[in-house]
Amino acid sequence: MDIKSMISQFIGIICAVVIVSYPFKSYAKAYSELEGKIIAGQPKQEIKDLLGEPVDKKIIVKRNKYLWGPEEEFWDEIPMETILEVWGYEFSDGHLNLYFINKGDSLNYKAFAPKGVIY
Repeated sequence: MDIKSMISQFIGIICAVVIVSYPFKSYAKAYSELEGKIIAGQPKQEIKDLLGEPVDKKIIVKRNKYLWGPEEEFWDEIPMETILEVWGYEFSDGHLNLYFINKGDSLNYKAFAPKGVIY
């Protein structure tokens, strides 16, 4: 096997590892270590500086009156048809969703679902 083939094979393996491992990326720390540092009213950039880019980012429109999960705490406060930008972060002990209302630049709500809890 020549050196070019070995280099190509090595690059292929590295690319495969990166592609396969990307969806399983999680924040190494436990959410409990950072919980008090993420607060309503905090600017998006400050959150990115603290946590990095979210692993999941989506825009949803509130159309369901009821919702199961940690969002139950605040879901009734959000009017129907409100546009919500949701950032998701994975932690060693669960999943965090951050909610920004109507394209706002500051955090409105947060919801943490511990691993193993079923809603």
